[in-house]
Amino acid sequence: MIKVIGVQFNSSLKTYDFKPGRNKIEVNNYVVVETVQGIEIGRVIYIDKEVSAKEVEEPYKEVIRIADDKDLNRWKKMREEGYQFLPLFREKVKELKLEMKPITVELSFEGDRAIFYFAAENRVDFRELIKVLSRSIKKQVIMRQIGPRDEAKMLGGYGICGQPVCCVRFLTQAESISMDMAREQYETNVNANKVTGLCGRLMCCLTFEEIDKKKGKKK
Repeated sequence: MIKVIGVQFNSSLKTYDFKPGRNKIEVNNYVVVETVQGIEIGRVIYIDKEVSAKEVEEPYKEVIRIADDKDLNRWKKMREEGYQFLPLFREKVKELKLEMKPITVELSFEGDRAIFYFAAENRVDFRELIKVLSRSIKKQVIMRQIGPRDEAKMLGGYGICGQPVCCVRFLTQAESISMDMAREQYETNVNANKVTGLCGRLMCCLTFEEIDKKKGKKK
């Protein structure tokens, strides 16, 4: 068996597994890792997960190091600098009449690449957009499409409960949620405003209430 840790990045609810190496890692530590997109920083969601070596198709990459204050300050700086390109992003999308919604822009940890996050209902041909943005900012441009729940996680906000949205606080994956859950819990006509989150999708907390209800029935 191989022991791995789960790392979640700022742009997604999905959690990725890495080998801890010689690092003594705890939950909620921030770590520096190498991904297909280059060097990134992510938050540790779980530790000591055991995976069968037979199930591993590709070797897990090891954590480079636990992020220190210097790493975290640079990470914050790159995100702030990248955000300055958002007005340009919006302007060029409008000029090219592309059916996409610009969300935000971040610079990579090393500062050589700019990741442009967007939402779209359908597939978008953004090849010309990449050329225009690359010429303007003099950096490698990466376009990354994200879903409504990932968008809510990136931008943050508060739910109708008054608490920060669940995807920011603790969710590690997008839950499967149905209107049946809402109907069972409200037991009357469902008010769409009461069960819709900031992302425009059904609230993730409906899943937790469904689980609690099932546990109550078993008792």
